[in-house]
Amino acid sequence: MLSLEKEAIYCPYCGQRVKKIADDRGERFYCPVCGSTIYKNPVPVVVIVVFNSKGEILLIKRKVEPEKGEWALPSGFIELSEEPAYAAKRELLEETGIELDDPILINVYHQRSKRYESIVVIVYMGFSDSTPKPGDDAEDAGFFSLKTLPKIPFESHTRAIREAVALRKK
Repeated sequence: MLSLEKEAIYCPYCGQRVKKIADDRGERFYCPVCGSTIYKNPVPVVVIVVFNSKGEILLIKRKVEPEKGEWALPSGFIELSEEPAYAAKRELLEETGIELDDPILINVYHQRSKRYESIVVIVYMGFSDSTPKPGDDAEDAGFFSLKTLPKIPFESHTRAIREAVALRKK
C-alpha cells in the first residue's frame, strides 16, 4: 500500500507544500496557504458477470498485471466522462468483443485493494450467446460452467459471481 506521506507533497490547487493533519476521520493533507484539504478517494471499477444460455460464465485470461495470466471477469476502471453502465459495456466489448445493450446493476460495494488501497466495485450482469474474442487486456476469453470455474484471483470477482448466480436462481 502507498503511504500517505509519499502521495501528497504539494497542493494540487496552488502548488504550495502541504501539511498532514488529523481529524475525526483519520490523517489527511491540508494546504495552509489556500486552505484546501487533499482527499484520497476510492477508485471506481466495474465488473460484469455475463451468462450464456447454458448458464456458463464468461471469463477472460488477463494479459496485464495485476494477476497477469489468471482468469477473471471482464472489468476495468470507469473513465471520467463515463456512466458506470457504459464503462461495463465498454470493458466487456474491449476485452471480449461482446456487445450488450442493457447490463443489470446487481450490487455496489467497497473493498480494500493492495494496489489502490480502496476501490468501489460496481457489479453488473448480462446475458449473451456470442462467441468471445479476446482483445485489449485479455489474452483469452471463454465461457466456463460453474463446476469448472478456474481460480479467480480477485475477491471482488468471486463475490460478483456468487451474487450473480444467486440472483439468477431467483
